[in-house]
Amino acid sequence: MNPPWRTPTVVALCRHMLDTREFDALPVLSDALQDAGFTDAEVVARCQDPDLEPVLAERIVNLVYSDETAAAVRWLEQFARDIGCEDDEPPMYDYERVIDLGHQGASSGDMFFGTLAGPHFFWESDNRREFFRNWSLVTGVAVPEEDQERMRFRCAC
Repeated sequence: MNPPWRTPTVVALCRHMLDTREFDALPVLSDALQDAGFTDAEVVARCQDPDLEPVLAERIVNLVYSDETAAAVRWLEQFARDIGCEDDEPPMYDYERVIDLGHQGASSGDMFFGTLAGPHFFWESDNRREFFRNWSLVTGVAVPEEDQERMRFRCAC
């Protein structure tokens, strides 16, 4: 279900940024969202932030682009909370860290976690597939299932 603010212009801007992985059109996206009646002030402000880190720019674009990519962002954010320690302040894992871990795993074949919950999650093949399905949706980097199966998931503690 597409909200009314997900206009052809908004979708085209998002698709272009996701295809190129260049997010310099975020201020234009901000204007297009506001023109379409989008009211989330935090997202609009992030789009206008010239110092926004690329991984967070990618997150914003994925939240706007489609229900599927927005759900993938939310899944990864929940995953970060689930593998962290409840008492950590600030949290040990956040969206940025989870994206980085996925990149490390995809390039080196190893993912190291500071908690046992991280590697334990990946011991189940279905969990690995779910993680990399969501991670690939937001990053645009495909990780073949055979690479996922060969990957090592370890606790660095």
